[in-house]
Amino acid sequence: MKHHIIYNPTAKSGASRSVMEKVCARLREAGREYEVYETLYRGHARAIAESLPPDARELIVVGGDGTFHEVLNGLQNPLDVRMVLIPAGTGNDFCAAAGISFDPDTAMAPLLRGDVKPVDYIEFSGRRCLNVGGLGMDVDVLERCARGSIKGRVKYLWSLIVSLFSFRGCNVRLSVNGKVYNEKALFAAVCNGDRIGGGIRICPDASVDDGKLEVVLVRQMNFLGMLRTFVALMQGKILSAGDTLHFYCDEAEILPDRARTVQLDGELYADCRVLDAKIVRGLQIYR
Repeated sequence: MKHHIIYNPTAKSGASRSVMEKVCARLREAGREYEVYETLYRGHARAIAESLPPDARELIVVGGDGTFHEVLNGLQNPLDVRMVLIPAGTGNDFCAAAGISFDPDTAMAPLLRGDVKPVDYIEFSGRRCLNVGGLGMDVDVLERCARGSIKGRVKYLWSLIVSLFSFRGCNVRLSVNGKVYNEKALFAAVCNGDRIGGGIRICPDASVDDGKLEVVLVRQMNFLGMLRTFVALMQGKILSAGDTLHFYCDEAEILPDRARTVQLDGELYADCRVLDAKIVRGLQIYR
């Protein structure tokens, strides 16, 4: 049995290299055969996943949420493979939600034991998402992060604070559980995992293996409402805030007032006219 390793050497500003060394050491100790594919540019992890040989059934992905997202979208059929996700990025939000250790030796242990536990993922009109997808303020935050020079979680938190008081919301039509809601949203998110931005719990009740999506929509509000929302978000209590709508569902549709940029696992997709989401079960993860 051969393991195919897709590795992002630039994750967490290059700190992933020491993680990769530990992964390979554990495989050598266990007498496992492996091949390493190193990403060279943004989108390369997806291209590598697309070009894997047909018999590549055992994957190890070393990187962050963006690398995992690319690999998931590059696989011809994700349900045909078994994967180890080794968190080596800045946020590592999906691994945290899935209970995957941030210590590479511990994260490798389920593979060596053969311990596979399925998780869900979200399909958005042909695009796949492990953690959270949405539009509104979360996209504004990510766009600010891309423009700024500060690195790490501090960058995300600062961008979040700025966006809370500058983003003006967007009109959306949410269709879920047979009902339609027309709202001016601060943000609208479809969640499999429970957190974004390196630990900000946007949907604290979410579980990656319960076979359900959760939709969180926070209405646009005044200045005092924004302050309350920020505190609730930081405390993991956003679902109990008065301007929050929260739903469990199998599928949902978010239709913005115009073509907008959306984010899936923190990756930005421009000119999206609809977020049409459904749950997919049975992604085999060693964890």
